[in-house]
Amino acid sequence: MADKGVTVRELVIWGAGGHGKVVADAARGMGVWEGIRFVDDAREGSWIGLEGLGVEFVVAVGSNAARARCFEEGLKRGWRAVVVVHRSAVVAEEVELGEGTVVLAGAVVNADARVGRNVIVNTAAVVEHDCEIGDGVHVSPGSVVGGGVTVGAGAQVGIGAVVLPGVTVGAGAMVGAGAVVVRDVRAGATVVGVPARELVQKT
Repeated sequence: MADKGVTVRELVIWGAGGHGKVVADAARGMGVWEGIRFVDDAREGSWIGLEGLGVEFVVAVGSNAARARCFEEGLKRGWRAVVVVHRSAVVAEEVELGEGTVVLAGAVVNADARVGRNVIVNTAAVVEHDCEIGDGVHVSPGSVVGGGVTVGAGAQVGIGAVVLPGVTVGAGAMVGAGAVVVRDVRAGATVVGVPARELVQKT
């Protein structure tokens, strides 16, 4: 236990589900924080003592929309969003990682990639060289984003999906699990299959 008057550096993880466990494991391996605390919308008591400035936090919520809401709320509270990178991830020196981003076990982010705020680069995902990954994106486990790809804000690249080099995935788009994206995806669209085609809703 820390002596009285000594500040213990603590990480607040917003989200106490399965993804929160994964983010906590990554954070512990960094050796930066002496303690980790979970908060959750469903756990009213978990917020006690977190008023004011000085809180370091990261959001561990898989849903892009919910994660964006929690992230903005944390910033409004005056909290500081931090980057969490698993000890087994490979992140090139020239990479930019935005505040609140997490890079999980076995993931690779290669040279000159730029990753926005509040992004998940999930387990064993690959973000290749010169990619532009927008705020709030989720690059799901085992997916590969080829060199020079642009992924717009709030988009998701599903589990095991592949986005070929130079392709643009529009903001808010969803690339289905296992899809192979060979051409640009418009904003808000959902694409599935090999090669990926837009899923059209029947009216």
